[in-house]
Amino acid sequence: MNRWQTALGFALTQLELPLPPSEAPDPAGLVEALAQAGWSAERIAEHAREVLAAEQPWPHPIPAAMREGCGPAQLHAAVGRVRSLLDLGTVEKRPPSAPRPLNADERRLVADVPPHWGQ
Repeated sequence: MNRWQTALGFALTQLELPLPPSEAPDPAGLVEALAQAGWSAERIAEHAREVLAAEQPWPHPIPAAMREGCGPAQLHAAVGRVRSLLDLGTVEKRPPSAPRPLNADERRLVADVPPHWGQ
């Protein structure tokens, strides 16, 4: 039995929720099932911010037994799709960093050009 929904739900909540089994990832169905289980997009976002503030990884690593039968690339893509549906592609939005002067190593790399340049 594939446990796509359970594995994806765990990645977001760190709980093994009683979600229906599925043979393939169903991101939209998962978002609906999570909302029915009390995990709205806002609650998941708040949980993610708390976990990241505690310097822990989010989405949570999924235990091997829970992701058995789920292809790693498909699982990664499905987590990304669910995050996108929940508008959690980035949990914390920050402005771009301010410009700063290049350090010595960066100046050396910028100056390093092929010999045929400048001819």
